[in-house]
Amino acid sequence: MISDSTTPVSHASITDVAAMAGVSTATVSRVINGQRAQNDGIARRVLKAADALHYSANNAASTLRSNVTHLLGLILPDPHQAFAAELLAELEPAIEHAGLQLLVGIGPDAQTQHDRIAAMATRKVDGLVIVPPDDAQPDPELEALARTMPIVQISGPVISSRISWVGIDQSAAMQIALDHLSAHNAGAVAFFGDTVDSDDAAERYMTFQTSMSMRNMDSEPAWTTFGPSTVTRGYDDAMALFTARGRRPDSIICSSDAIAAGALIALHELGVHVPDEVCIIGAGDSTMAQALHPSLSSLRPPIAPIVKATLRLMHKGPTGKRWLPSHTAFSPQLIERQSTATPRFGSSDMEFPGIDPG
Repeated sequence: MISDSTTPVSHASITDVAAMAGVSTATVSRVINGQRAQNDGIARRVLKAADALHYSANNAASTLRSNVTHLLGLILPDPHQAFAAELLAELEPAIEHAGLQLLVGIGPDAQTQHDRIAAMATRKVDGLVIVPPDDAQPDPELEALARTMPIVQISGPVISSRISWVGIDQSAAMQIALDHLSAHNAGAVAFFGDTVDSDDAAERYMTFQTSMSMRNMDSEPAWTTFGPSTVTRGYDDAMALFTARGRRPDSIICSSDAIAAGALIALHELGVHVPDEVCIIGAGDSTMAQALHPSLSSLRPPIAPIVKATLRLMHKGPTGKRWLPSHTAFSPQLIERQSTATPRFGSSDMEFPGIDPG
């Protein structure tokens, strides 16, 4: 087909349009492809720049020739979970700043995630970020896909020996919680872990068991429980533990804020005062942790460094025959609130520590 000789031939790229309009390439792409309303100021600026440079969506042909789509896929088990929601909130603007667009797929179980990954591959995304579900299993097709694009897993059990893993250092998390409780005079610690077949739960429990004696702390077998990360489970376990005869713990480490919330409710009903009689630490630093009474000390996940490392690994990708996937774990931060606000050990004036209001 012969083009109209009166139509100027454009050599402008999407980057040129973005620079002239003062926006990201992702914004230009959404405007040009009709994915953003064209009656706002930003869209009009983009269209004006595209018109001045004689740029159109047909320029995407160069993208097809280079096999680059500027799309990044993200697979999540549940976007409503606190960790997933915070991850998405941190990742999306970072992706847009990098000139990419984020495609999100929801897969609450292994089979659904497998289907979502296949759909992302069909869309020819430039890379994949996967947060696996609890029932995740090694996937041969994912192994094959990892040979053609960078894939990074965030948290959970390792689902492929060919993809990089980024997540929370669960051993460090337990050490941080125990150090904090030890500094607040705790000596008898209970542990309410999550599902027993979880790799994270196993790592936390192993650290819990091996670290107690180093701090002159102890626990009893009945004080360690495993189960779903729900308020009901935390309530039931705390109620059973504190109505049973015998010795009681003076602190509880919970693997989630939901479990800790249930424990708080049970202790309140039993008339056990927190933190005067029992200190409680949760994990996740969800909005629930701030809303509870007393407010809950919680381990805040290192979302920002996880996202930064993920994007670095996505950009690097497999490089050369000797490339090996990496395993990067970051320590969480303990946010101290009322549930552990007892005097610190060894404090001469026995002042209460400062409490994080948020």
